[in-house]
Amino acid sequence: MGLPMTLLLSVAAFIVSVLLLYAGSKKVVNAAAHLASSLNLHKVVVGTVFVATVTSAPEFLSSVAAAFYGSSKMALGNIIGSNIYNIPLIIGICGLIGTFKIKNSTISKECFFMTGLATLLMILTVATGMVIQWIGLIFLALYPAFVYYSIRKGNGNKNPENPKPKNLAQPLVILVLGGAALVAGTFLLVYSAVSMSEIFGLSQFYAGLTIMALGCVVPETAVSVAAALRGEQEISIGNVIGDNIITMTLVFGIVALIRSFPVSILEILTTVPFVILVTLVLFVMNRRSHKITKPWSVLMLAMAAAAFILETLNHLT
Repeated sequence: MGLPMTLLLSVAAFIVSVLLLYAGSKKVVNAAAHLASSLNLHKVVVGTVFVATVTSAPEFLSSVAAAFYGSSKMALGNIIGSNIYNIPLIIGICGLIGTFKIKNSTISKECFFMTGLATLLMILTVATGMVIQWIGLIFLALYPAFVYYSIRKGNGNKNPENPKPKNLAQPLVILVLGGAALVAGTFLLVYSAVSMSEIFGLSQFYAGLTIMALGCVVPETAVSVAAALRGEQEISIGNVIGDNIITMTLVFGIVALIRSFPVSILEILTTVPFVILVTLVLFVMNRRSHKITKPWSVLMLAMAAAAFILETLNHLT
């Protein structure tokens, strides 16, 4: 297949992916709002558990597929890159749309949990120089603990307004359909991006860290921006934190279990600290200012740009 045809297919895949992501994001946000009401759960919990599980499917499927096909370093790059860009891009873009409050004790605790996960990942991989199966077991065991804690604690943050649960069938169907559109759109987007990156001969880790990760962040961004436009800011924030935690526990755990592989200590030390930094900035925003403003949004977007530039410079050298 010639270069012009490859470029044409990539552009067509990109256009279709944007349409699928737009439609899927609207479906997911609508379903999440109904689930929050039907289950009498706090909307942060719905965003953290239900919406984040759906929107983390692209990272899960693409990372697991890459690991099975012998590209575990690309999978690791995808996991770390998604965790780097999720928070600054989503919070940054949502903050540019308008100022909104983010004060919630659940978010603060999840920021601590996410910081601990990233720190643990950095310590274990630097100490061993490997991603080993027993490391994956540790992170995988933390996934059900996180889900249980989120539902139990989050539900206690809100007094039920509807003592009798409503019909769950419709929002669940909408959630599944919206999630399917997000997954399909993401894979088309990743296909178009990866096909372009092959021309430049990018390394597996860098391709996963930037091209694939940025492609997988699009569903989370679409969902969170759609939620912010609807005034469902708590779903936006819950989705950001929940997706990062699920990616770091469930996705990384399974990738590590598939096969052990060596890692570059330099790559770990120049990427994982960005995950910790953006998470701590979100924690400070939640604890001190209680809202996202345009200055905070600009700071977040600047950190995302700085991470991308540093990663690119490391790759070129």
